[in-house]
Amino acid sequence: MTQVRQPFELKIFPLGDTDLGVELVQAANGNSERAIVRSYGTRLQVISDHLFDALKVSGYRPAELKRNRQKPFELPEAIGVRLGLVLLATKPLRKIRRIEDISSAVRGMSDDEAYYWYAKCTDAHNGVRSQRAFRDLLSDR
Repeated sequence: MTQVRQPFELKIFPLGDTDLGVELVQAANGNSERAIVRSYGTRLQVISDHLFDALKVSGYRPAELKRNRQKPFELPEAIGVRLGLVLLATKPLRKIRRIEDISSAVRGMSDDEAYYWYAKCTDAHNGVRSQRAFRDLLSDR
Protein backbone atom coordinates (compact mmCIF):
# COMPACT_ATOMS: atom_id res chain seq x y z
CA MET A 1 0.00 0.00 0.00
CA THR A 2 1.38 3.42 -0.92
CA GLN A 3 1.31 6.22 1.59
CA VAL A 4 -0.94 9.13 0.65
CA ARG A 5 0.86 12.43 0.83
CA GLN A 6 -0.77 15.06 3.02
CA PRO A 7 -1.70 18.33 1.29
CA PHE A 8 0.53 20.50 3.53
CA GLU A 9 4.05 20.26 4.86
CA LEU A 10 5.63 22.33 7.58
CA LYS A 11 9.35 22.69 7.03
CA ILE A 12 11.76 23.87 9.73
CA PHE A 13 14.82 26.02 9.12
CA PRO A 14 17.43 27.17 11.63
CA LEU A 15 17.96 30.85 12.39
CA GLY A 16 21.12 32.00 14.07
CA ASP A 17 22.55 29.81 16.78
CA THR A 18 19.38 28.92 18.67
CA ASP A 19 16.21 30.04 16.88
CA LEU A 20 14.11 28.41 14.20
CA GLY A 21 11.64 29.42 11.55
CA VAL A 22 8.88 27.58 9.74
CA GLU A 23 7.76 27.42 6.14
CA LEU A 24 4.33 26.14 5.19
CA VAL A 25 4.22 24.41 1.81
CA GLN A 26 1.09 23.28 -0.01
CA ALA A 27 1.18 20.32 -2.36
CA ALA A 28 -0.35 21.22 -5.68
CA ASN A 29 -1.27 18.83 -8.50
CA GLY A 30 0.97 15.82 -8.55
CA ASN A 31 4.37 16.41 -7.05
CA SER A 32 4.63 20.18 -7.37
CA GLU A 33 4.73 22.33 -4.25
CA ARG A 34 3.84 25.92 -3.54
CA ALA A 35 5.44 27.79 -0.66
CA ILE A 36 2.68 29.62 1.18
CA VAL A 37 4.45 31.54 3.94
CA ARG A 38 7.55 31.66 6.12
CA SER A 39 7.49 32.85 9.72
CA TYR A 40 10.01 33.31 12.51
CA GLY A 41 10.88 35.46 15.47
CA THR A 42 8.37 37.19 17.71
CA ARG A 43 5.38 36.58 15.43
CA LEU A 44 6.03 32.85 15.48
CA GLN A 45 6.44 32.87 19.26
CA VAL A 46 3.13 34.67 19.76
CA ILE A 47 1.21 32.16 17.63
CA SER A 48 3.15 29.11 18.82
CA ASP A 49 -0.06 27.68 20.34
CA HIS A 50 -1.42 27.28 16.78
CA LEU A 51 1.81 25.61 15.74
CA PHE A 52 1.82 23.16 18.66
CA ASP A 53 -1.88 22.37 18.21
CA ALA A 54 -1.34 21.68 14.50
CA LEU A 55 1.48 19.28 15.31
CA LYS A 56 -0.51 17.47 18.03
CA VAL A 57 -3.60 17.03 15.87
CA SER A 58 -1.38 15.77 13.03
CA GLY A 59 0.08 13.06 15.27
CA TYR A 60 3.38 14.69 16.25
CA ARG A 61 4.76 15.59 19.64
CA PRO A 62 5.62 19.26 20.18
CA ALA A 63 9.08 18.09 21.33
CA GLU A 64 9.75 17.04 17.72
CA LEU A 65 9.85 20.73 16.73
CA LYS A 66 13.61 21.23 16.67
CA ARG A 67 15.72 23.65 14.67
CA ASN A 68 17.80 20.85 13.14
CA ARG A 69 14.84 18.73 11.95
CA GLN A 70 15.29 17.73 8.31
CA LYS A 71 12.06 15.85 7.63
CA PRO A 72 8.98 18.08 7.15
CA PHE A 73 5.86 17.64 9.24
CA GLU A 74 2.94 16.46 7.14
CA LEU A 75 -0.33 18.22 7.94
CA PRO A 76 -3.91 17.37 6.95
CA GLU A 77 -5.71 19.92 4.81
CA ALA A 78 -7.93 21.51 7.48
CA ILE A 79 -4.97 21.92 9.84
CA GLY A 80 -2.74 23.36 7.12
CA VAL A 81 -5.42 25.82 6.00
CA ARG A 82 -5.94 27.17 9.52
CA LEU A 83 -2.20 27.36 10.28
CA GLY A 84 -1.54 28.99 6.91
CA LEU A 85 -4.23 31.55 7.53
CA VAL A 86 -2.83 32.63 10.90
CA LEU A 87 0.74 32.70 9.54
CA LEU A 88 -0.26 34.77 6.50
CA ALA A 89 -2.36 37.21 8.50
CA THR A 90 0.29 37.86 11.13
CA LYS A 91 3.39 37.88 8.93
CA PRO A 92 3.79 41.65 8.44
CA LEU A 93 2.62 42.62 11.93
CA ARG A 94 4.78 43.97 14.75
CA LYS A 95 2.20 44.80 17.40
CA ILE A 96 1.81 41.79 19.65
CA ARG A 97 -1.74 42.80 20.58
CA ARG A 98 -2.83 42.66 16.91
CA ILE A 99 -1.14 39.29 16.44
CA GLU A 100 -2.95 37.95 19.50
CA ASP A 101 -6.30 39.36 18.29
CA ILE A 102 -5.92 37.68 14.90
CA SER A 103 -4.72 34.44 16.45
CA SER A 104 -7.75 34.32 18.72
CA ALA A 105 -10.17 35.17 15.90
CA VAL A 106 -8.76 32.45 13.62
CA ARG A 107 -9.07 29.93 16.44
CA GLY A 108 -12.78 30.78 16.77
CA MET A 109 -13.57 30.52 13.06
CA SER A 110 -15.59 27.74 11.54
CA ASP A 111 -13.84 25.53 9.00
CA ASP A 112 -15.90 27.09 6.19
CA GLU A 113 -14.76 30.60 7.17
CA ALA A 114 -11.14 29.47 7.41
CA TYR A 115 -11.25 27.83 3.95
CA TYR A 116 -12.92 30.90 2.44
CA TRP A 117 -10.33 33.33 3.82
CA TYR A 118 -7.44 31.00 3.03
CA ALA A 119 -8.54 30.85 -0.62
CA LYS A 120 -8.83 34.63 -0.73
CA CYS A 121 -5.48 35.25 1.02
CA THR A 122 -3.54 32.86 -1.22
CA ASP A 123 -5.04 34.08 -4.50
CA ALA A 124 -2.28 34.88 -6.99
CA HIS A 125 -3.79 38.20 -8.06
CA ASN A 126 -5.48 39.66 -4.98
CA GLY A 127 -3.93 37.72 -2.12
CA VAL A 128 -2.02 40.61 -0.55
CA ARG A 129 -5.09 42.85 -0.67
CA SER A 130 -7.22 40.09 0.86
CA GLN A 131 -4.67 39.53 3.62
CA ARG A 132 -4.83 43.23 4.52
CA ALA A 133 -8.65 43.15 4.52
CA PHE A 134 -8.61 40.02 6.69
CA ARG A 135 -6.25 41.64 9.21
CA ASP A 136 -8.35 44.81 9.33
CA LEU A 137 -11.53 42.79 9.80
CA LEU A 138 -10.14 40.83 12.76
CA SER A 139 -8.12 43.50 14.54
CA ASP A 140 -8.15 47.26 14.65
CA ARG A 141 -4.93 49.16 14.20
